[in-house]
Amino acid sequence: MILRRAIEALGADYGQWRVLTRVMLRNDLRSVSSLQLDTGEKKGGNSRVWLTFLLYGAFGLWVAIMASAVPGLFLGGTIALSAAGVMIAMAILVDFQTVVVSPDDYHILAPQPVSSTTYFVVKVTNVLVYTGIMGILLGGPTTLSLGLRHGALAALGWLPALAGMVVWTTLAMILLYTTLLQFVHPRRLRLTLSYLQIILMMAVMGAPIFMTELTDLLGQADFEPTTAMLFVPSAWFAGVLSLATGDWNLGGGIGALAGAGSLGVFLLYCRHGLSMSYSERLGTMMATTEARRPRDRPRRLGWPGIPPELRVVSTLVRGQFRHDMNFRLSVLSIIPVTIFYLLFATRDGPLPDPFVQLGFSAGSLWMIHFAALAMPVAVVDSLFRSESYRAAWVFFAAPVDRAKLVVNAGISVAVFFVAPYAVLLAGIFLWSFGNAVHALLHAVVLGVFAHLALQLRLLASPLLPFSEPPRKGSAMGNLMGMILISMMIAVFLPLIFRVGYANEALTAVLMGTLVVLAVLLPRAVERSIRPRVQRLEFAG
Repeated sequence: MILRRAIEALGADYGQWRVLTRVMLRNDLRSVSSLQLDTGEKKGGNSRVWLTFLLYGAFGLWVAIMASAVPGLFLGGTIALSAAGVMIAMAILVDFQTVVVSPDDYHILAPQPVSSTTYFVVKVTNVLVYTGIMGILLGGPTTLSLGLRHGALAALGWLPALAGMVVWTTLAMILLYTTLLQFVHPRRLRLTLSYLQIILMMAVMGAPIFMTELTDLLGQADFEPTTAMLFVPSAWFAGVLSLATGDWNLGGGIGALAGAGSLGVFLLYCRHGLSMSYSERLGTMMATTEARRPRDRPRRLGWPGIPPELRVVSTLVRGQFRHDMNFRLSVLSIIPVTIFYLLFATRDGPLPDPFVQLGFSAGSLWMIHFAALAMPVAVVDSLFRSESYRAAWVFFAAPVDRAKLVVNAGISVAVFFVAPYAVLLAGIFLWSFGNAVHALLHAVVLGVFAHLALQLRLLASPLLPFSEPPRKGSAMGNLMGMILISMMIAVFLPLIFRVGYANEALTAVLMGTLVVLAVLLPRAVERSIRPRVQRLEFAG
């Protein structure tokens, strides 16, 4: 058996590897929670898995289009491999940290006769199962596009190039984890990796824009493969495409050798870093408490007239923002992503005034519209998941109206995050439009649209705040779904503005309609979700 010989050639015990790998994967897939969207329902798990697969496949179609739009097999392969690598790295950071970093492994496996080599092979296999599935979904459509444009040999060469990029990215992230753990306490490691997550999130959110610009630039430039091979890992594996099609040039050979050599180096260092002693050290460090700063005295929201459900949720959100690093960084990531989009939108000059340039003539505003809609929805998505989800038992035990808690969670996000974000957008618009009234009105309109989007998100997937445990694959699935839906809405917003901003009377009608919807929609959502939230069960 080829697989058995390969595992034993690495120095691992095949029987132990098979049993441990099967148990780990079965544990991950027990509730059909891997690679799925959070929808607030316990039934229909298979449909949610297929929906997430569809989202990854949709991103893969976009990658295939970008690869085909570039003149040249090497450049197209480099762009496609870069996009797949960034998405896989982001998924490992967001969803699969516990697959690589698990302090419980030593306590479970130490009494068993499991060698460090077997442990290493099991952990790498476990991660590669997930990243391999994502690689197939992200890179599968490119196989067809390259085959149609460059021939069957290019399609065949793409398969080992994609596999190499997936394995390279996976091992690079494992090496990053194990290296950082030698210098950073595990409790601080999450903070360090979260900042890296923000950078990669900017890359994912900006990929549709950046790749389009890069495609136009590379299509006009005299770009040689050897220029990028020294710096871009994806270009190393793209060199395999040149060799597969019979273009035996020095650059392609150097790239293929660099890719294979780096994989060997990563395997060597990961084998020494990811071991049972590593797991023991991690468990010991996690058990060691760090000195903590004294807690601030809790402050109460004593605003008169505030509904008790909104007061409870707002207090919880403020507390989570102070103490939950993942939630805090998901909120703070709004600012750099907005700046990133602003720089792209203003690269040809100030933003157009939608009250002057009606409809699609103000097309460069769509990136700001996308950020205004997508980022608040991303925040409310992170509002549901927390490692302290067991503390949500109080929502299930207390005699409270769960539907009101869910709706007020969206209102709390609108008050604490969307409103300040709208003020930031108003300042940006004032700088660009030069008209304070237009800037204020447009910022308010976008803020109300974001509030409506939050309530529709809760209508589609009602969950209690911070009541769901983090699930492998769910965050990336939610992120990709949020990006896709927000982009579709942002594309059609100019049609609304074309009518609503045509004159003062229509603007007043638009504002009045949005105000009525902002007041009535939460009540309608509350009545609609009440039967569903009553069926929610405590996840702890």
